[in-house]
Amino acid sequence: MKHSYFTLIMFSFTLALVAGPPSLAAEADKLAQAEAVLKSPNFDFPEARKALELYESLMPGVANPAYLLERLTRVCFILGDLTEKNEPRRQFYEKGRAYADRLLQAQPQGVQGYYWQALHLCGQAEVSGARVGLQLLPQIIEKLDKARTLDESYDCAGPHRVLGRIYFEAPAWPFSVGDMNKSLNHLSKAVQLAPQASTNHLYLAETLIRLGKYDQARQELDAVPKAPLHPIHPGGLEEDRGKARKLLEELEGK
Repeated sequence: MKHSYFTLIMFSFTLALVAGPPSLAAEADKLAQAEAVLKSPNFDFPEARKALELYESLMPGVANPAYLLERLTRVCFILGDLTEKNEPRRQFYEKGRAYADRLLQAQPQGVQGYYWQALHLCGQAEVSGARVGLQLLPQIIEKLDKARTLDESYDCAGPHRVLGRIYFEAPAWPFSVGDMNKSLNHLSKAVQLAPQASTNHLYLAETLIRLGKYDQARQELDAVPKAPLHPIHPGGLEEDRGKARKLLEELEGK
């Protein structure tokens, strides 16, 4: 797309500042605040809750809500990721999936709805245990494959990154879909498409380690601290770097 939804929304709000009521100027300020929170290096759970509240307050009366719905489903996933107890996590994933469903209705051929549906299903699978997780896997993979065909580069090559991680973590056949070669292929593609994302390098390194490709794994781990972006939230960048340092220590002598 030539213009993002954020650009279009901000443009309409800018027009309102000139010719519209003062309330629209306040809405433009809320949107700017929420966007700033998502990009903050000090991003944490309270900040994520603040962003969620700001985005939700903007929803009433929006004619084309796709951009806000994408932000809402993303923030719900972040909140689930940052929460430790299972029941609150489940609630955030369920809420985020509902926003993703609405996003897909608003934008049926957009990658965003399929992708975030899949990620919230991943979250629900994680908090629900192995049995439910195995039941949800076919649906998750179907949605990620659809997202990949629509835009494989979305969210720092998110469809490839998540598929690669699923094939890494799932038990192998005949118990489930685990497949290290598929993991390697998807994560190699993720690094190719989005080398700026730290998690792409980290996940690829872990797959390479399991395959016994230690020299290649070291190269990917060395790339983690050089990558400037975390695909989900800024706070995850240091977490990826810490994991990479630990894995490099474990690889000494191999």
